[in-house]
Amino acid sequence: MRLHTLIISAAAACLLAGGSGAALAEGCGDGILVGEYFDGNLVVRDQESCTIIGSVIVGNLRVRNVDNLLLLNNTVGGNLRVIRTEGQEGLGLANVVANTVVTGNIAVLEYGTGYVIENETFNGNIRVIGNTTASVQKNISANDLRCRSNTTLTAFLNLADGIDTCTFE
Repeated sequence: MRLHTLIISAAAACLLAGGSGAALAEGCGDGILVGEYFDGNLVVRDQESCTIIGSVIVGNLRVRNVDNLLLLNNTVGGNLRVIRTEGQEGLGLANVVANTVVTGNIAVLEYGTGYVIENETFNGNIRVIGNTTASVQKNISANDLRCRSNTTLTAFLNLADGIDTCTFE
């Protein structure tokens, strides 16, 4: 357990060193961001498609109303939040795969289809709520793994240090 704590502390220090977290970036460029570094928060909203691969976001990554989303192998210092807002619920595809969240939570909310696969939080929770179809597989949560109000849910091989409501919904 002590080694795990040391690794978490070292990862957080490396990720956050030198960054004020005050910067805010918006948008997904031409729809694809690969290997980018954001010294602060990244907000993506109201886009048809967005793919973010192998990037570092020192702050929060907030995605709202993106029809076709892929978040693959990113490191996020704060929260990773993916949501469809009122009037958009139950639409779109969110693929949240192999991401690492250092100090915050992962949330995938109100999508048509949400795949939450092989993600890890060092200090936070993973929440998958209100999706039409949700697949929650091989995630590691330092705290709780919570699934509720998903019309169809497939969940297996997840590990949560706290409560796991995905496996038993």
